[in-house]
Amino acid sequence: MTTSTKEKVGLYIANDLEELNKRADDNPSIQKAKLSNCSQITHIIETTWQEAKKAELSCDEERAYVLYMRLFACFTALKQAKDVANNQSSVQYYQKGALIWLEKADQLSESLKSRYDEKNAVKLEEDRKNKAEIDEENNLTTSIKSKLLYAYMNTRKKNILLIDMRSTANYDQSHMKTAACIHIPCDLMKGKGWTSWGVESALTNSDAASKFKQRATYDYVVLFDEGSYERDLSSDHCLQGLKQAIYSLDRDVKLKHEPLILEGGYQDWSGYYPTENTAPLPSNKSNNGLQSFEIAYPDDVIQPEQVPSDAASDAQPEAGIFMPAVIPQVDRTRKPIQNPKLEQDETQIKPIQSDEPLQPSPVAKEQPQIPDRSIKPITPAGPSPVVNQEQPTIPTTRSIPPRPAPSASSTATTSEVSKQPKPIDTNQENIPPKFSVPNRETLPIYRPFNRAVPVSDTNAQFQKKFDAVTGRKIILDTKTNQYVSNVPENDSTRLPPASSQTIPTINRDTKPVLTEQKRRQIAYDYRALTDSFQINRRTGLKNLGNSCYMNSIIQSLSFNFRFTNYFLTGEFYKDINQKNKFGSGGLVVKEWFNLVYALWCSQFSQLSPYPFKNVVGSLQRAYLGTQQQDAHEFLVFLLDSLHEDLNQATRPRLEEIKAENYKTDQQLADATKQAFHLHNKSIVIDLFYGLFKSTTICLSCSYNSIRFEAFAIISVPIPPVRQCSLDECMDLFREFEHLTGEERYECSKCKRLSDKKRRLDIWELPKIFIVHFKRFRLQQMRYIKNESLIRYPTASVDFSRWTHNRSASKYSLVSVVNHFGSMNSGHYTSFCKDGNQWYYCDDESIRAADIRELENNVHAYLLFYSSIAPQQLSLPLISN
Repeated sequence: MTTSTKEKVGLYIANDLEELNKRADDNPSIQKAKLSNCSQITHIIETTWQEAKKAELSCDEERAYVLYMRLFACFTALKQAKDVANNQSSVQYYQKGALIWLEKADQLSESLKSRYDEKNAVKLEEDRKNKAEIDEENNLTTSIKSKLLYAYMNTRKKNILLIDMRSTANYDQSHMKTAACIHIPCDLMKGKGWTSWGVESALTNSDAASKFKQRATYDYVVLFDEGSYERDLSSDHCLQGLKQAIYSLDRDVKLKHEPLILEGGYQDWSGYYPTENTAPLPSNKSNNGLQSFEIAYPDDVIQPEQVPSDAASDAQPEAGIFMPAVIPQVDRTRKPIQNPKLEQDETQIKPIQSDEPLQPSPVAKEQPQIPDRSIKPITPAGPSPVVNQEQPTIPTTRSIPPRPAPSASSTATTSEVSKQPKPIDTNQENIPPKFSVPNRETLPIYRPFNRAVPVSDTNAQFQKKFDAVTGRKIILDTKTNQYVSNVPENDSTRLPPASSQTIPTINRDTKPVLTEQKRRQIAYDYRALTDSFQINRRTGLKNLGNSCYMNSIIQSLSFNFRFTNYFLTGEFYKDINQKNKFGSGGLVVKEWFNLVYALWCSQFSQLSPYPFKNVVGSLQRAYLGTQQQDAHEFLVFLLDSLHEDLNQATRPRLEEIKAENYKTDQQLADATKQAFHLHNKSIVIDLFYGLFKSTTICLSCSYNSIRFEAFAIISVPIPPVRQCSLDECMDLFREFEHLTGEERYECSKCKRLSDKKRRLDIWELPKIFIVHFKRFRLQQMRYIKNESLIRYPTASVDFSRWTHNRSASKYSLVSVVNHFGSMNSGHYTSFCKDGNQWYYCDDESIRAADIRELENNVHAYLLFYSSIAPQQLSLPLISN
């Protein structure tokens, strides 16, 4: 229709189609036509038809629809006119026109219905927001948060009197810009007790005194100091004293509302709105606080009391520091253990509290269990088949050689390890020479991956522990029960070369220059099917028994074409690092190449990803079986495995980074980022990694402790509402959390075991930004899923609001991983975008998807945003 190429006129006649139809019927011209002869009716038809065409050309859909409906009514009147018998030619002439009018009215009705629905939805949303604002205002009793205060002062235009009760020195150094803020220091009354008339008399600033006297004219009066919370105020606190003086004890001046305490005070306000103040809030950094990736330890890492003096000499030159391993952040504490015995035997897992020492003990019986929901368990058995290159007819499952039984010596070692190492001393941790230690700041907002796993299946002596907060791998020597900086090169139990690992029997060590024979081999290994080829020429992945978590991640990653092209063009081959002890010797990246080629060669309808599953299963046995796993955790594992196989960093010795050597946070961030990149260099780091800023504030002395750390996935909480937005989740992520009770630790400045508050801010965004929604929480030994509908944008997304380093780059959504069901019984799928078309990937099945499916998707679990310009896939050439 012509209206689709121009801007449509706004809706102004009706609120829905039903009302519009009534407007079309209720018109004098129609009533006149019913009482007229054929000549008069044809005149009305011609006039109305011209008006309808004009309305359509001007993109006035409502008026055009009304006129076309009236034309059809006039035609009905023409057929019923008294002199119709003598004017059959007129009826026949307008017969074809009536069909055109009806067709145009139908087309317009579809467009109008969509527009009315959208308009009504917006109105409903506005009404909901207005009601929410009213409810929010009604719920204001004794305190207010910074974000709501900002909204009241700006968007909602409330008349607010702000009373800053900090010391005069702090007020002069930095305070709110608004003229509605007055300064009444805590020591104003000099111990005489707070009274309203006493404050009026003591104020020397005429403007402040005038505003204070007019306090009854304000909608709200808000009091605040440096960083207090209303719930923590004692009865003799100055905030409480002034509040009672002007509200409870003042009978002459009646305030419109009880005075409110600003939660978190000026510290919290400045954290959210630094540009609304006269000057930045000063940062009191410790002289010995080291802001570096290299030596920050998580809560659940056990540091031995002493480190052998020869620990560094026995290792390679770079073993003098703790290498900053790259692990995307994972909340493993919410994952139940499926088989306690198996997990204990193989990985010695125990749920670890933040201050509990590591020890190999059985999993608690109360731990929630996930039932085995496998359809057809895949049981590797027997030797690998001999591949017939000429006649690949019936593919069979390739086996994984079993692990050797533990020897008596290894059993003795296990008993020795059962001795608990001494917990970390948070004040003076023992680390390699030349490195000081910052305050321990493991953030509960994003708990670590509490699991110690062997470096490899054949290397039980050394175990690595992942930490989601710091992004490190720390190595535990189970013989000495001490943490070491690296696996010694001269140790007989060090990581074996790639050729001796448990791997698929097909040799993948040759260069990925595809020949026709290799292409056929890939098709054979993945049991590729070409019959019943999908209409959209996309390739699905067969479910190998609860492997939907793996399939959804594979599809979502592969639709990031900059990442996929790196493998398809063979560029990855020159970057493979077969000597990296944390890698697989190139096994993962080589099999990943085979998989993505089979996915994108447009020759197969579905694949059975047994080879890839066997490779990752040989590194982490949880992925070898048929039990359901978490897609988020598998993504963390896969990104880390690909990175370590491609890590080109030489890991040199680094000079100590001291905070006092840097004048600004930017300089400190640049230094720690540079140190991080000296130990981590791969396409995974380049595309998927950003930088966090962690801020911790002591509530006793207001000391700020700042550090920086890398991240690949941001895990955001969900508000407890039925519907929310990604913006609200991001805002909730940035809120301060309080460290009280057992979470307290000694402040390095005031030396008190004090309460603290801390939060994470995004300092620098990655090129591919992955958001994980924390939908599961443990409640009374059961995992409860948050089923809230989260609205998220799909194109031209500006995340600069949540970042320190403003960027002109806009992000587009490229894939979404969905989770259906509960923790005990669920299924994963994904939405993936190629160009302008979305696809819905459900294991073997792939179909085209409408963007409206994403707008109403209550199952979103992981979002993949990319700031990289769209690319075309570059398939490798195949030689004979």
